[in-house]
Amino acid sequence: MKTFTESYKHYIHTVSGTTSEFGFDLERVAQIEPFLSLLHRSWWHVQFDGLEHLNKTGPALIVGNNGGVLPWPALMLMYTLMSSKANPRRLNIMANLDWVENERLYKALTDIGFVPWSSTNAKKLFSAGELIAIFPEGYAGATKRFAERYRLREFDWTQLLPAVEQSVPIYPLATLGCDEILPVFDNLEPLARLLGLPAYPITPFFPWLPFPANLLTLPVRWRMHLLQPVVCQPGCDRDTLENTASREAYFIQGGIQSELNRLLRARIKNHK
Repeated sequence: MKTFTESYKHYIHTVSGTTSEFGFDLERVAQIEPFLSLLHRSWWHVQFDGLEHLNKTGPALIVGNNGGVLPWPALMLMYTLMSSKANPRRLNIMANLDWVENERLYKALTDIGFVPWSSTNAKKLFSAGELIAIFPEGYAGATKRFAERYRLREFDWTQLLPAVEQSVPIYPLATLGCDEILPVFDNLEPLARLLGLPAYPITPFFPWLPFPANLLTLPVRWRMHLLQPVVCQPGCDRDTLENTASREAYFIQGGIQSELNRLLRARIKNHK
């Protein structure tokens, strides 16, 4: 903990004294820091651009590509914010946690910042001036076949609705690399339903290798780019709010797709 305190003093100063009814444990974050650091710095060599766009205080919503049971981009975003001296912020990762039946695992996730997705929870966090990250591709984003990598699935616009209602700035986040770390050959949906799981992907490691080896990922270099924010000025009636959220989800998805295409072209050009 002493090393963590020295290395992340800006982050600790920012989050110390803050509370969350959803659970947040700085000691738990310190425990997983070596793992996050290994992935970020040595395994995936994450290059993050655009953090200067993010507001330093007040509510904000980050919307990224890729998703699934455990959205790896969320954890790399979390580590980027921890490591930042200019803009360290606590990140609330909103995700569907209904699949987590093990109480110890559920607590471990909420301790590091995961929050069960609901419109009510999002509004509470925004009202408290908190930063939220969502990945509205959902499970479809993590179970795409490898041949369909970086072809975004339709965003769930309802996840943007709380931000639209409260005129919270929305920051698109494009991540290149996350669709290649664990190539998916197929998703056995019937077996997933039988086992009560959100998905049952077939990868080079899962389910062939024993746990935890089946959680291995490939050392693909990442590029993460936080884009300029979008701020909505919705009307008061419910239909207008929903139409605005649906429209913004469509445009944000298109913006992230365009940025991914640009990053892919740049990567191909650099490799020539």
